[in-house]
Amino acid sequence: MIIFTGDYVRDARFLEEKLQLPVFSVAGNCDARGEEQQERQIELAQKKFFVTHGHRLYVKRGLQSLYYRAQEVEAQVAIFGHTHTPFCQEVEGIWLINPGSPTYPRGLNPKETYVIINVENNRIFPMVLSLN
Repeated sequence: MIIFTGDYVRDARFLEEKLQLPVFSVAGNCDARGEEQQERQIELAQKKFFVTHGHRLYVKRGLQSLYYRAQEVEAQVAIFGHTHTPFCQEVEGIWLINPGSPTYPRGLNPKETYVIINVENNRIFPMVLSLN
């Protein structure tokens, strides 16, 4: 399955059609208002995932609001986008994960990235991988 954090929901639909995999997506700041869910919660392998693009939680300014929102919905994993910069860190029992971007990376050392998350023996193992 693919969890898609933006920028455009239409890209998630394209992936779902071409790859024939389930795609869970959220609206990004570039999508039209009301087109898609702004955030969602998914339960996988007995873990709760909170998914958001991140612009409404101001993730470019810091991850505190994201962390508190994940805590509020009792998620063990918060997946977000918006910054186009990979990030993967566990903060007080909640994984904060940004896959970066496979097409428009940003940051000090921009690389096209994505994340694979495995859940084994009730533990979460995220890995940031680079396309180049």
